[in-house]
Amino acid sequence: MAISSALLDVQNLTIKTVSGSPLVNNISFQVNRREMVALVGESGSGKTLSSLSLIGLLPGGLDMEAGSISLNGKIIASSGQPFAASARGKQLGMIFQEPMTSMNPVLKVGEQIAEVLVRHKKISWRQAYREAVALLDRVGILEPERRAKQYIHQLSGGMRQRVMIASAISCKPLLLIADEPTTALDVTIQAQILSLLQDLQNEMDMGVLLITHDLSLVARYADRACVMHQGNIVEQGNVQQLLTQPQQPYTQKLIAASQPAPRNKEVFDAGETGRATPLIRLFALTKSYPQAQRLPFIAAKRQTVLFPTTLDIHRGEILGLIGESGSGKTTLGRAIIGLIEADSGKIEFDGILLNGANTATRHKMRRRAQIIFQDPYASLNPKITVGEQIAEPLRVYKLREPAKITARVEELLTLVGLEAHHASRLPSAFSGGQRQRIAIARALALEPELLVADEAVSALDLSVRGQVLALLDNLRHRLGLTVLFISHDLAAVKQVCDRVVVLYHGKIVETGETNQVLIAPRHAYTQQLIAAAPDITQALRLRKAS
Repeated sequence: MAISSALLDVQNLTIKTVSGSPLVNNISFQVNRREMVALVGESGSGKTLSSLSLIGLLPGGLDMEAGSISLNGKIIASSGQPFAASARGKQLGMIFQEPMTSMNPVLKVGEQIAEVLVRHKKISWRQAYREAVALLDRVGILEPERRAKQYIHQLSGGMRQRVMIASAISCKPLLLIADEPTTALDVTIQAQILSLLQDLQNEMDMGVLLITHDLSLVARYADRACVMHQGNIVEQGNVQQLLTQPQQPYTQKLIAASQPAPRNKEVFDAGETGRATPLIRLFALTKSYPQAQRLPFIAAKRQTVLFPTTLDIHRGEILGLIGESGSGKTTLGRAIIGLIEADSGKIEFDGILLNGANTATRHKMRRRAQIIFQDPYASLNPKITVGEQIAEPLRVYKLREPAKITARVEELLTLVGLEAHHASRLPSAFSGGQRQRIAIARALALEPELLVADEAVSALDLSVRGQVLALLDNLRHRLGLTVLFISHDLAAVKQVCDRVVVLYHGKIVETGETNQVLIAPRHAYTQQLIAAAPDITQALRLRKAS
């Protein structure tokens, strides 16, 4: 067998279930040093399974049926040879899709990185901890000594992802695998994370395999791309050529889905019958949180995350709420539906003052207002089937006769692009995008009047994202559903939202009709957000300019 000059050489990789069902079919691709290769495709296409096979972490019940994986000229796995576990961590680093579920919640950040160094570099804990702090500093985390002493849940989404990167590069691996490293991050942080990976790639002479469904990121940062569909690589090649002259219908479909047209500005009119009176009215709403104090006898300072905010949300509209991490978007969404108490100001829902409302009023409100949380894995019970989780609110509010609940659950799963038989599975059996669809189905079960969608499509692949956005738009017209659409995905906002509100450091800095705000922004911060989220054509132009 000829030895490949590529850093990573995957040949004829085939992954099957123990029963013989193929999940990845005879795929081959390579990654060279200082090269970023993207593996793109929809949820369930096999891209994450392929990446897990590279580090020997295939889930139970799956086998590498055929093929070989070589790293730096040496075979580390094949159908007749078990994975060389010594390569994991030392020569192969991986950034997983969900930092909260892939990092240990009971160990401090510095301890987790130091543990990797102690195991693979055989150095003392003291030295490993010093190196861990230096790594946090290298990946752009401010106050690395303080952050090293914190737990992963105390960090923002962007910092969590940087911690994952620090851990993955701690032993200076030859190849870094990044599985959806920017999912649910706002656009400015996305650009920072990918630029960081690019810098580390050149600095450490690494190869990078990027798993993503975001073609604009591929256009901006990747050198080559492999397009996966139903376990097969259907097309691969230079990014510029692949994205501008795709040969395969499936690639053409993906590219088309990533560039949705702006919605027709005539579709929504706040003055139409039934929409003139706002469903939600906010009057000078504020919220702050206490900051951690080192000395218990000193009163904690409070950090304001939402300054006096006044806003109307009209019946039947989809209102986009955009801004970077920490701008107050999620705080505002949760305050509206009563998950957190505002410090001051008033919230009216359909003319009812929610501040200080009694228990009976709040119980009724829970049915009328629902939320889709940003992290679907954390919002679903891991020990209960998804069917039961969707059925539970139907039983509590007696929205269906007992004999008809199963049929309604299956209807909701089908509505969000899943299959009826998925009801019997646990959340762990699904991909990140599929779990998000389950969370959406559960939120829609109560047929709410208001839906707060907090990054509801961030983990979805392009075609499913389009389906969910079309679903929200359809429900808005059919049921009169009102949606607060919190998102960093400006393409999705442009496609589905009637109006846009821009939050910056807890203050509304711009608001208006979607086309007006996203095409001709007035505020400098809005201009910055839009510049950080180029479409495919703009990203290719930026790449060429750099």
